[in-house]
Amino acid sequence: MFLAETRPRREEDSQGITATGASGLRAGGILRLQLKRRADATVLDRLYQSGCLKARLLKPEPHHCAEVVLLNTSGGIVGGDTLSLDLRWGPATHAAVTTPACEKLYRAAARTATIQTNLDVEEGANAEWLPQETIVFDRAMVRRDLQVRLAIGATFTGLESIVLGRAEMGETVQNVWLRDGCRIWRGDRLIYADALNLCGDVSKLLTHAATLQGRRAFANLLHFGPRAEAELQNVRASLADSGCFAGVSAWNGMLSVRLVAHYGAALRQGVARVLSVIRGNLALPRVWQI
Repeated sequence: MFLAETRPRREEDSQGITATGASGLRAGGILRLQLKRRADATVLDRLYQSGCLKARLLKPEPHHCAEVVLLNTSGGIVGGDTLSLDLRWGPATHAAVTTPACEKLYRAAARTATIQTNLDVEEGANAEWLPQETIVFDRAMVRRDLQVRLAIGATFTGLESIVLGRAEMGETVQNVWLRDGCRIWRGDRLIYADALNLCGDVSKLLTHAATLQGRRAFANLLHFGPRAEAELQNVRASLADSGCFAGVSAWNGMLSVRLVAHYGAALRQGVARVLSVIRGNLALPRVWQI
C-alpha cells in the first residue's frame, strides 16, 4: 500500500470550478481489490490502493450483504486526473460496491480526465456495482470506461446515474465533453454494449424529445441473473407514480431499466424502487441517503 500523493488543496466556487495552484498537479489513483468467500461471509482477500483511491469494507449488519465503499480523497475529478479500478468478486461471494457520496466531475481547463473500471465476477458470485450519482459541471472533460466480465452462473447488478449540475445552486450545464462507455461480457461473448457521447453545446440537444426533454438527471440500471426476465412486470409496477420517465425491457437473462427525472432526488427515488424489487429483502447500501 502506498500513501496518497501530495497535491495542493483545491478550492471550489458555486459553479464547481476548482483551482490546483501554480504547479498544476493532478490526482492519480489505482485500486485493486479482490473478495473471497470464507464460511458464510464475503471478506477481503487482497487490496492494493495507491494515490487518491481508497476502499473500506463495512462490518456486516442484518439485511445487508457485504458492502465496499470506494473513496476518492482528491475531492472530485478535474481535467488530467487518472483513475484505475480493478475489482474482483471471487466464487460464491456477494457484495455491493458503492461510494460515500456523489462523485463530481468539475470544470477542466484543457486536459481530459480518465476513469477506467474493470469488474470481474467469478462463478456463483453476486456482484452489485452501485455508485451514487455522478454530478457533471459545466465544461467538464471526462472519459469513463466500464468493462464487466461475468463467469457463467454469475449474477450482476450495475448502476450508473448522472445529474447535470446542482439544481438547488441554480447551475446549468451547457458545454461538456463526456464519453461514457460500458461493455459486459459473459465468458468470451460480448452481451451488452452502451456508449454515451456528450460533446460541445448540449443545452439544446438535451431538450429534444429523443433525449432528456429538458430534464437533467438520468440513470441506466442493468441486472443479469436467473430472475431478470421474471421481474420485468414487478419493476414496471414499482415505477408507477415515481416521478421518473422510465423504460424497462428484459431479454436473454438481462433486465434493462432507463430512468430520466427533473432532479437528482427524484431519480434516486426511482432507482431505489427498482433496487427494492431486484434485491428483495436487502436494504439499500448504508451510505445512501433516501
